[in-house]
Amino acid sequence: MNFKKRKIVFILPSLKAGGAERVISYIAARLREDLFEVKLIVLGFKEDTVYDIGSLNTQYLQRSRLINSVVPLFKILFAERPHVVFSTISHVNLAMGFFSIFFKRIKFVGREASVMSQMNQFTNFNSKILKSLTSILYARMTMIVCQSEDMRLDCIRYFGLKSSNLTVINNPITHLPEIVEGHIAKDKIKFITIGRLSKEKGHLRIIDGLKKIKNYDFTYTIIGSGPQEIAIKDQIRISNLENKVSFIPYTSKILEELKNHDYFLQGSFVEGFPNALLESCSVGTPVIAFNAPGGTKEIVENAINGYLVENESDFFEILSKINELSDFRRQDVARTVTSKFNAGRIIKQYEDLLSTI
Repeated sequence: MNFKKRKIVFILPSLKAGGAERVISYIAARLREDLFEVKLIVLGFKEDTVYDIGSLNTQYLQRSRLINSVVPLFKILFAERPHVVFSTISHVNLAMGFFSIFFKRIKFVGREASVMSQMNQFTNFNSKILKSLTSILYARMTMIVCQSEDMRLDCIRYFGLKSSNLTVINNPITHLPEIVEGHIAKDKIKFITIGRLSKEKGHLRIIDGLKKIKNYDFTYTIIGSGPQEIAIKDQIRISNLENKVSFIPYTSKILEELKNHDYFLQGSFVEGFPNALLESCSVGTPVIAFNAPGGTKEIVENAINGYLVENESDFFEILSKINELSDFRRQDVARTVTSKFNAGRIIKQYEDLLSTI
């Protein structure tokens, strides 16, 4: 009896730098070749690619917007007739929910990237329209992959989705770097934050905490770009922190930067599954993070690989007493995540899902 591989089509808006783009292209390129025939469709442009996808069968639609990709996408799915279509990013998921009306035999799987009820507070979308549309079209999909338990619960409570149509699969550690042995510095402390410079990421409340530090010297590196860049730089100037803060718009050497710092700071009001925070722990750099809705609490273990704080007062208290708290060893910090979020383990969860759906 001949075994027929399952044909899986992954759809990404682009292969520009981004958490969803990195994680899904990584997984698509590493599914078992004896079980799956995989194709990746990228709506955007080949020249924007920043991730190595090896020999993965990839088709670029060379479109700048989803609306311009609808017809070619429809034609590809009609010709390919895959068993499963896997999409990520909300607007692409919504389009696939609509496509499910016309492709009855295809199983559509969407990957949700945020706690939408909270994230909508920071977007310009009409939340009532978006909520209704998401509730209708997500319900048409065979399965929604949530990155955290908070996302799963949000999909049930906010969108009214059935629990049976939801599953939780965390993001993997895509690279396991060599850990430099030793303890975290106690003299001049180097803080770092990596992420989009947008309101929900909470950079301003990090700066408000740092400006109050008087009992030790520190530096703060911010990696990222986004719409709040001017506001963040204004706040740094007003807080007299210009000599302590440096900006890096983009770098491909994220792990090296994390290894060269002592603490990762996360000020987010809402998170998906914070890849940069996970990567920080993976290289042995502990974190101080606000306990925001999303996957942060599934990574951070208090006094083991960092600290979760509930508010700005707690945040400053941790910062002010940082040299009196846990004496973190980098290998111990890394050990808290390398088993739980091991890439092989996470990919196996995706393979099980795509095999049985």
